[in-house]
Amino acid sequence: MIPSDNPSRRVRQIVRVLLWTIGSLVVAAGLLLLVIPTFDSPHSRLLANEASAVATLRTVIALEKEYSADHADRGFACELPMLMQIGRQRFPDYSLEFLTTGLRSGYRFSLVSCTPDANRTRVHYEVTAVPVEKGSTGVRTFCADESGVIWSDSEEFGTRCLTSRQPLE
Repeated sequence: MIPSDNPSRRVRQIVRVLLWTIGSLVVAAGLLLLVIPTFDSPHSRLLANEASAVATLRTVIALEKEYSADHADRGFACELPMLMQIGRQRFPDYSLEFLTTGLRSGYRFSLVSCTPDANRTRVHYEVTAVPVEKGSTGVRTFCADESGVIWSDSEEFGTRCLTSRQPLE
């Protein structure tokens, strides 16, 4: 049996610990190299744009609800800029530029199908969010109506989203 104070054994123990440490660091670095690109991949931008589009639709739905409550004689707004005044009151620190441009996070927003009743009060609206460049700024189209439900579709135009009404997943 070799005494524990033997220098050659001590050196071997230190080398073994160093090799295990270096090997563990190499494996950890390799795993990071595999994982980090998925955090900043082209798909992450698409997913962020889609999440922003859904959040923006929720904003439009909230603003439409408030607009129709404040304008009971007119009903819902049929143009996004009509929601700007209420938007500034309700969300003073939130960028509402999309209400004038119709664009946000690679999506084009439009209010469509404003349907009036017999008294000319707009009782129905539909809103769409379509990728500006399908596959580049977004993949799915999103849409909603006065019910507040948001649907999605993989088509490039909002019309099929409004007719298929596939639940948002």
